Amino acid sequence: MKSANEATGLDYRQRICRAMNFISANLGRDPSLEEIAAAANFSPYHFHRIFTAATGETVFGFLRRLRLEWAANRLLANPRDDVTAVALDCGFSSSQNFAKAFRVRFGTTPTAFRRSKRGNKPRNAGEAGSFFVGQDAGQVKLVSPQPERKIEMKAIVKEMPAWHVAYARKIGPYGKDVCEAAFGELMRWAGPRGLIGHGPMLGMYWDNPEVTAPAQCRTDACLPVPPGTPVDAPIALQDVAGGPYLVCEFDVPVTGFGAAWEETFRYVVDHGLECADQPCYELYHDDCTGPTCRFDVCVPLKKK
Repeated sequence: MKSANEATGLDYRQRICRAMNFISANLGRDPSLEEIAAAANFSPYHFHRIFTAATGETVFGFLRRLRLEWAANRLLANPRDDVTAVALDCGFSSSQNFAKAFRVRFGTTPTAFRRSKRGNKPRNAGEAGSFFVGQDAGQVKLVSPQPERKIEMKAIVKEMPAWHVAYARKIGPYGKDVCEAAFGELMRWAGPRGLIGHGPMLGMYWDNPEVTAPAQCRTDACLPVPPGTPVDAPIALQDVAGGPYLVCEFDVPVTGFGAAWEETFRYVVDHGLECADQPCYELYHDDCTGPTCRFDVCVPLKKK
């Protein structure tokens, strides 16, 4: 049985996740401290200190970092977008303020960052493909030489359902250790309640590790549950948006997850798909304890 202090700490973790999700959903405007605190059922008086103690960042430091990372992802995903338009869309008051904050965060200008990540800097011959904008479709495409495909996949764009999920969140570098910690915590809660084995499970990834520091990346282990399912901290509830997704199907050893994500986003680039500003997730079709794991990488797309 948990002590009062342990229960309070777990409850704080659950509610801080709600605050994080509220901030992520409101990056284009300036939510007040009172709004963010209310979304997590905290009194605003001590909320700022509680958030900082739990995450290592201030509330508005977290908001500003996510806003800058959102803008950085926009710069990479939409190479023809004007930098000023990106800055304003992502909640910055001017391109000057954006450029100054961007340089502090990434050590370079937005334009130089886009160029360095997009492969426009000189490289060794044959090392990588280059990017160009097609005059007819106005889409970015990858031209030869293309890297050799590492693993096989089946890709389709389709409507995915919305999921109501119970989840456990871990923060740290994407990979086996963090993922197993999140799913271990979720399974310890779900097992005694008979909730395992009735449907798929999801691993949701909120951040782009090329933009977000690995130590700050968020991983959610998710289990679809009926509405109204009671949860105990540190498990919380959230909704995963439905809509159009690129769904890439894989059947690979557990060591092949990184290559699967590389193949998925190569497909995004090759086919000029435009990603929505929502987290990607993995949808698992088995427990990944055999020689291979069957799963889909699901990338949200903008609605046409």
